[in-house]
Amino acid sequence: MDIHEIKSRLTQDAARVVRYLLPNGKLNGREWEVGSINGEPGKSLKVNISGVKAGVWSDFADSGMGGDLLDLWCKTRRITLAEALSQIKDYLGIHDPVFHTGVKKDYRKPERPKCCEPREYVFDYLTEKRGLPMETIRAYKIGERDREIVFPSLRGKELIAIKYMSVNRTTEGKKIVHVESNCEPCLFGWQVIPDDARTLIITEGEIDAMSVHALGFPAVSVPFGAGTGAKHSWVETEYHNLERFEEIFLCMDADEEGRKATMDLVDRLGRHRCRIVSLMDFKDANDFLLSGAMHEDMAQCLYQARHLAPDELKCASEYMDEVIAGFYPPEGMDLGMELPFGKLKGKFRCRPGELTVWTGSTGSGKSQVIGFSCAVGLSRGIRACIASLEMEPKTTLMRLARQLSGQELPSKGYLQAIHKFYDGRLYLCTVVGKSRVERLLEIFEYARRRFGVDVFVVDSLMRLGVGADEYGEQEKAMFKLIDFAVQKRVHVHLVAHARKADTKFKKSTPDVEDIKGASELGSNAFNVISISRNKLKEEKIKEAERTGGTTGDVNAPCGWIKIGKQRNGSWEGTIPFWFDKESFQYLDYVGEKPKSYVNYSGNPEIASISGFNPEYL
Repeated sequence: MDIHEIKSRLTQDAARVVRYLLPNGKLNGREWEVGSINGEPGKSLKVNISGVKAGVWSDFADSGMGGDLLDLWCKTRRITLAEALSQIKDYLGIHDPVFHTGVKKDYRKPERPKCCEPREYVFDYLTEKRGLPMETIRAYKIGERDREIVFPSLRGKELIAIKYMSVNRTTEGKKIVHVESNCEPCLFGWQVIPDDARTLIITEGEIDAMSVHALGFPAVSVPFGAGTGAKHSWVETEYHNLERFEEIFLCMDADEEGRKATMDLVDRLGRHRCRIVSLMDFKDANDFLLSGAMHEDMAQCLYQARHLAPDELKCASEYMDEVIAGFYPPEGMDLGMELPFGKLKGKFRCRPGELTVWTGSTGSGKSQVIGFSCAVGLSRGIRACIASLEMEPKTTLMRLARQLSGQELPSKGYLQAIHKFYDGRLYLCTVVGKSRVERLLEIFEYARRRFGVDVFVVDSLMRLGVGADEYGEQEKAMFKLIDFAVQKRVHVHLVAHARKADTKFKKSTPDVEDIKGASELGSNAFNVISISRNKLKEEKIKEAERTGGTTGDVNAPCGWIKIGKQRNGSWEGTIPFWFDKESFQYLDYVGEKPKSYVNYSGNPEIASISGFNPEYL
């Protein structure tokens, strides 16, 4: 259990903790009051015991004293943070797990080396070539032995390990380094870290730690350089010593080995408390120092150090602009495609980053309504890719031609103009039959990247190589399509059949739970739209044609479209539609005339948009 968890446990039980630490205090509202850190009665020192500031305290008689419950424990007991954490664990009943590896490593304590304070070759190397001040050299207790730098690793006054590095280099320019054998792996530089420090800077090398110190920030170094695996055996021996740090700044070299070390240490030391330091594109901390960097430059780098938080985790404040834009959309913002039904205006949109399931019984017109919606959408600026896995491209385009022209039989020239209009707007996935969802998404990915397609139609789920009773596979296919929609900020329309109606003349449209297949289809879709035909009206018309009788209410709707689910919208409900058999268009009211969405002036080379209503955008 690290310091974050311990601090949280204390805060949750703040009232009991302050009574334990300062038993002579008195409760005044939300504050526990005592005279001072010594615990005598009085009102100068106040501790919040509840609310968002639970555990925060301040001594108003001493303006420089205050903090959280960890600080209070240290001050009242007059002990170091490490000692306080040990006591707090006992108080809270926290017991660290004990692991038995079967082999206990016996480490050797090195003898004190025969060396002196740097004054010749090492002094010149560290001060002139490395730019380190004598104050830093002394703080890290650096020694000089002949032409070697002596780097002692200490904990308190105890010598744990020693590394030696020559000021000379090999003929290949490599460092000449050796260490005392069988010593415990230990971070270099513990003696410069204050006992009450809760932040720690870890560098890749001893010179780098000293360079950071020279810039005004105490730092330690890993003992064996960058890399992974055995390079970081020190984590095991130093783990409990690192427990007290809330933030650990990793300041590794800006190369591949440094990157590997960073990633390895983040996983082992805790992603929640590690921050990655970038030194303005310099290779390491010493180069940064030699460039002329100052204290404030290093402070800025530490301030800007980033957490390796999961990409999926965001702070709510990061969405401020998006939320404001949701209430007050800026001009030109892509709000998504509206469906071509006046009664749905302002109530429903096919937004970017969403998936809509269209359902209905066989023959209800699902594919035709989607096609009409896309046809009108093309005239309003969308770019669409249709995967009619149940229909040949020619059939799909013949239907769209009628819907765009508003005619049952457009002229050849008009058809040429419509296909000219398609350039840069409409793309077809020419797979007919079954296609793996992975292959389909590869095609969609290409269409998105190259042509900027923003609306995709999959007709239908059962043509993705998924059986009607293979619910697990249906769920997987659904999630892959949703991931594509969300990651690429596009809208995906997915056709999924409905279960059979209870009666032949069932008038109501299917509900979300009526989708045929896995329950995840409806529950995970952003939107669910159901289509149903007025079978009762159709039967009466057929009966009247056969017998010469009356047809009933000829003005009755031809069908209904139901918004059964809209995750990011507030309206759900059902509207009627009237179907025009000649144009395949779906209309808002009885007597409404089909529209032409592509102008044709007799010249097939000229295709412009008509029937355009800017209010829909």
